[in-house]
Amino acid sequence: MKRLILLAFLGVLVLPAAALAAPVKISPRAADVTQAGGAIVEVANPNRHALRGTASVTVRGRTVAKRKVRLAKRAVTSVKLRFDRQAVAALRDAAGRATIKLQLRRAGGGRKSTARRTLTLRLPAGAPTPPAPGSGPGGQPAPSAATRWVGRMGTEGPYDDLELTVTGGQMQITKAPVVPVSCFEMGGWYRSAISFELFSAPGPWTIGTDGLVAMQGIAVNQLVGSGARTINYKATGTSQQPDRVAGTLGMSFSDSKYDIPSNSITFINCAGSQSFEAVPAG
Repeated sequence: MKRLILLAFLGVLVLPAAALAAPVKISPRAADVTQAGGAIVEVANPNRHALRGTASVTVRGRTVAKRKVRLAKRAVTSVKLRFDRQAVAALRDAAGRATIKLQLRRAGGGRKSTARRTLTLRLPAGAPTPPAPGSGPGGQPAPSAATRWVGRMGTEGPYDDLELTVTGGQMQITKAPVVPVSCFEMGGWYRSAISFELFSAPGPWTIGTDGLVAMQGIAVNQLVGSGARTINYKATGTSQQPDRVAGTLGMSFSDSKYDIPSNSITFINCAGSQSFEAVPAG
């Protein structure tokens, strides 16, 4: 359950219209910095209004990255950061330790707020080394010969949450995991609820390329109906190393309910994502 820190934070907050603004939370999960210098940090905005502002990254008191951000209301947003070579070098010298700071304001104006968290970013391998036995072209690690992999969602627990096969740079999910999803009413009682939804899109998903598939499926969240609906499944940030396949699986869907006494419609938006990693099956 520790892996659901951000989604649980959103789910327990059922804010009345007159409630004060709730603080934004930055995920404590360490982010991976890609070879191209990109990284993704998840941020939860539990408020009933969107927020705008800037995200900055400091290393030992020096700002190494900065960008504008927009956080959707009552949602977990993936904030994409970009580090140049100097920034990556600074992160490497600091063993990946960096402080993420968000300076935000309600869209359209309002009081400023600040969110801050210190993380240890996982950096890519350093400069290329001469090819070693078992290495591929250019000294890169040779792909694993394994085809069967077992994985886990999040960073804790045994490797038994999902199973997949990897062939020719594509992964096929053979044992579907569940993804934590938060649903929010955009009207009515403004309720929220968290559920664990089955990731029912086996693929194949191309590793290294973000993918999105829309399929008919059933959701179990208590705020939506029990009938079939269109569910958007996505796999993002996937990568493969000789002993590890990793990425993020996400899904989103929506619903609406008509209330006869008030002659009004309440719309329900649902979304969630969870990182995964897999190792060769023993």
